[in-house]
Amino acid sequence: MNTLFLQVTQTLLAHRLRSTLAIIAIVWGMLSVLVLVALGEGFYRVNTQSFALLMSDTQMAFPGQTAKPWQGLPAKRPIRISKEQMHALAKQPAIEQLSVMYGKWDATVTNAQGRSLPGYVAGVDQHYFALQSLTLRPASRAITPNDVFNHARVAIIGWQLAQVGQLALGDSVKVNGIPFFIIGITEQKEGGVSLNNESNQLMIPSTTFTDLWQSNPYSLLVKPKADIPGVALRHAIQTFFAKQQHYDPTDSEAVYLPDFSSGAQFINALFRGIQLFLGASGMMTLAVGALGVANIMFLSVTERTREIGVRLAVGATPKIILWQFILEGTLLVTLGCTIGVGLSYLAIATLNQLGLPDWLGTPIITSASIVGSLLITACLALCAAYFPARRAAHLTPVLALSARG
Repeated sequence: MNTLFLQVTQTLLAHRLRSTLAIIAIVWGMLSVLVLVALGEGFYRVNTQSFALLMSDTQMAFPGQTAKPWQGLPAKRPIRISKEQMHALAKQPAIEQLSVMYGKWDATVTNAQGRSLPGYVAGVDQHYFALQSLTLRPASRAITPNDVFNHARVAIIGWQLAQVGQLALGDSVKVNGIPFFIIGITEQKEGGVSLNNESNQLMIPSTTFTDLWQSNPYSLLVKPKADIPGVALRHAIQTFFAKQQHYDPTDSEAVYLPDFSSGAQFINALFRGIQLFLGASGMMTLAVGALGVANIMFLSVTERTREIGVRLAVGATPKIILWQFILEGTLLVTLGCTIGVGLSYLAIATLNQLGLPDWLGTPIITSASIVGSLLITACLALCAAYFPARRAAHLTPVLALSARG
């Protein structure tokens, strides 16, 4: 085997130009695959994060009004959820976590200079930010249980409200003339989905909100336990409120429970499809590289027909000839893949240093993309090397010796 490997190495070195061209073809193909898949992975991650609320298992609930009469009670009754009912809902077996949001759209919001700002006030608790998949700017902090317990006058503002009002962390913002200390600013999202428009929102502790206004919750965020599907969670919420508020459990307008599961599946499939398309585009380049290796191997067989005839005449078996050419092709592809992976990491590092648009995300080379690319390349390499090798192994010594070359 060592002798065979030495012969293969000497042959490749003797045909440096041909070997180099074959390696460059594989390098370019490998580079294309990994870079395009890395770009697709970055795009997938940043955009699924933008749609995190849509794709999470968190269920939103909006109290409305009844659409059907029930047990002598008329339709069009408004549903008002009390604190006691919220605490009782949080203790239901299907629910892991619950967050309540209050809303006040006609509150007067001003900055320290008295300039009126186009924002609205929301009362939230400490669970709201995680369930709503909100991220805050560096040095910000979320509302804590102590803030809720102490009725603290602190606020977290949306990025757009901060931009319009020229507000920063540590500044003061007034709500109906009452000052609030800004402890956080939300990060700007590129696209995505949001049902509460947090970019213009001024969020204060829910207890502070109810001190200012006697109001009913505008919406609920409910996180189910790990083994509870969305359908079962919505049924549990609707059944609970139907008993508490005395309405028909089939009345979907009493408490609106949007189902985002089909949309989430579509979004996920769309982004994965884009990533697969990019990967397939790179794979075509890799396939062209493998085809180049096959052509070079066929050319090598044609040029070395007399050499093969001599070796067969002096006792070399077709199996040895077969393995020599397979080993040559495999070695070329292995070198090309190794160099291609290294250059791919270098290219991604360069792209990250140069900076890409926020919507494209940060390109990431995953271990799965490397393994997948190597497996596909191995299959292509086997095909590229096998058929020329089989042709060489089946040459007749007499005909091979009489060939020109």
